[in-house]
Amino acid sequence: AGDMAPSAPAAPVGHEVAYETILDWPAFERWLARLEAAELTALDTETTSLDERQARLVGISFSVRPRQAAYIPLAHEGPDAPRQLPLEEVLARLKPWLENPARAKLGQHVKYDRHVLANHGIRLAGVADDTMLMDYVLASHERHNMDAMAERELGLATIKYEDICGKGARQIGFAEVDLDTATRYAAEDADVTLRLRDVLAGKLDGARDTLYRSIELPTAAVLFAMERTGVLIDRAELARQSQVLGETLSLPVALAGRDVAGQAQTG
Repeated sequence: AGDMAPSAPAAPVGHEVAYETILDWPAFERWLARLEAAELTALDTETTSLDERQARLVGISFSVRPRQAAYIPLAHEGPDAPRQLPLEEVLARLKPWLENPARAKLGQHVKYDRHVLANHGIRLAGVADDTMLMDYVLASHERHNMDAMAERELGLATIKYEDICGKGARQIGFAEVDLDTATRYAAEDADVTLRLRDVLAGKLDGARDTLYRSIELPTAAVLFAMERTGVLIDRAELARQSQVLGETLSLPVALAGRDVAGQAQTG
């Protein structure tokens, strides 16, 4: 027991929330219907690693209304872990919604979630907002992690990862966190992301909104594609461009030399 991380603190008075752990198909179907009907859904993934190319899903959380959210545990383990819905079947049921560009979604640092879902064969579509990028456009000098943003924009002290998993050599993986604590942490992530989006969207004026929507959001999608597939270099084209560049740079030198020679003859 001495090696286990402490449980997450309860929500303070005035910050009451309704967070649900989804452990059976009726609850899953209720939430899937909410996702299908929602104008915008915040989602967040809990995983086995910070390495986005290696991370596997431990669970996924959703929020469609402020202070309400749900967590679907998929790979929690340990002697006290209850039976959970089968990961592959849950993802198969969620995949049409996750890949539907007409169903608007948002997250905090969505590029990471894109990678995690891609690790499971899902190509996330319909990303309408990313709160990390919104905050970067509004306050590039600030820290853009969700904990810092929640404190700054919402006056909310969120549950920290170290609060539930510990630190250093005694840190446990998220899959080892008990489900009550995991739900409070993961559902809060989705809920707070949704609340942050509403606050930050109200601050994005014309020029900054254009910067965010025409440059930052599309660039994040391009970076994901580059990181996922790598970059192919056309060696022949690169050699051709190198030659053209070399000739372009040498031309002013040649012209300058000719002018100097001409001046010497006339002098």
